[in-house]
Amino acid sequence: MNYYNDSKTTYQQLVMDQIKKIQDICGKELRDGDKVLKNAMGEQIIEGEDTRYSFLQSVELLGSMLTPYFGSMMKSKDSKEDLFEQFCEYYDVELIEVLDNEDFQKKIKDIFGIDDIEKIKTDPKLQTQVNLFLLNDKIKEARKIFRLLIKVFKANDFLGSQSYGEGSGEVDSGNDAFIDDEEDGEIEE
Repeated sequence: MNYYNDSKTTYQQLVMDQIKKIQDICGKELRDGDKVLKNAMGEQIIEGEDTRYSFLQSVELLGSMLTPYFGSMMKSKDSKEDLFEQFCEYYDVELIEVLDNEDFQKKIKDIFGIDDIEKIKTDPKLQTQVNLFLLNDKIKEARKIFRLLIKVFKANDFLGSQSYGEGSGEVDSGNDAFIDDEEDGEIEE
């Protein structure tokens, strides 16, 4: 299949489509999409899209698409670590792993009043509540990263002077990506 040569879609259009997808997801309430229908026969679960996970996945994909354009914009001022990589690691972490993190334990203690983390591991109801808290915390981080990704998008002039579909129809070669380890493009928080 010769999709690449036949396609008139530019890389910038793909990135913009991903941003539109995130906007569409955020236009809905971020929630579990499953619905429980109760009737005389019992309960029936109708599975639907969990927009919380869709949002996280879409932000991660947008960041992956924009990675070649980060330069120093995704570097933390304090630690010089890549903020997007930190987000990806947090996005991938499971509850059982994060329970060993001292910062997360402090949050759990402050919010839920739990001193004994082992209680979370043995109490399914508490585990569900803490897992929901973890998911919501990941969404907060994804929103921060999304704002940074939009700054990367804007800084690289993805919209340019012509609107989509008005150009020569050439496929983007990706030659505009750069690697910049200098500190002058940092994002202030």
